[in-house]
Amino acid sequence: MRNILRYSLIVIALLTAFNLFIEPLVEPAFVFFPVKKMRGTPASLGLKYEEIYFKAADGARLNGWFVLNQDSDKIILLLHGNGGNISHRLDLINILHALPANVFIIDYHGYGRSEGYPNEEKLYLAADAAYDYLVREKKYKPEQIVVMGSSLGGVAAIWLAANERVGAVIVQKTFTSLADLAPRMNPLYKRPFVWLRERFDSLSRIRQVTEPILVIHSKKDEHVPFDLGVKLFHAANEPKQLVLLEQGGHNDVYSSAEYLDALRRILHSL
Repeated sequence: MRNILRYSLIVIALLTAFNLFIEPLVEPAFVFFPVKKMRGTPASLGLKYEEIYFKAADGARLNGWFVLNQDSDKIILLLHGNGGNISHRLDLINILHALPANVFIIDYHGYGRSEGYPNEEKLYLAADAAYDYLVREKKYKPEQIVVMGSSLGGVAAIWLAANERVGAVIVQKTFTSLADLAPRMNPLYKRPFVWLRERFDSLSRIRQVTEPILVIHSKKDEHVPFDLGVKLFHAANEPKQLVLLEQGGHNDVYSSAEYLDALRRILHSL
């Protein structure tokens, strides 16, 4: 009996140490996959762009591209997913520019040419700093700004729309919370003794968004199950629209007529 008690105390101590000291170091590596090396610019697509540097509230110098389209007075603030950097989104930039729309895409802390290292709080700081740059420096009115996020970027987009005025919100391939997603991605998080530090709780925040919202998800998304996108949609306020695509994996760039029509509709509704 004494040995069982001793072993139980050792197990509890090890689990506590894991959650307090090791898991906080492992968790960001499970969520964020930044790449520093750039592999192109909008110029390679024949697009005119401006290299932008701006500061987040924590003092980090962040980088982005402002891609001008003189045929539009709307600006899409594009918040990308958890891997790569802005140079890995050239195809999406091209699609959005052709809608037509102006595009401002940014890199989070630690991605591309942006300083620092990423975590949940700094994801929101980056989104807020980008919004502030558009309003203060580029003189866009809030109702001209469409915040668009893919995957993890959708979490940041929802957070921003819950805290600032925007014209509309577009989220694609986005999940409800890390607590919902993590057990489906990593069996470790199915165990009751492992808890998560970062929440990425879009499900509660999307209820605070009052602007028009478009939720897009592919039924064949292999990383973020589409039922999480549907759950987000049901929690959102009106006016809202759900587009479930029959084709396209998580890392694919959507370009179907249904997808493009949905984007144009929300831009034209402003």
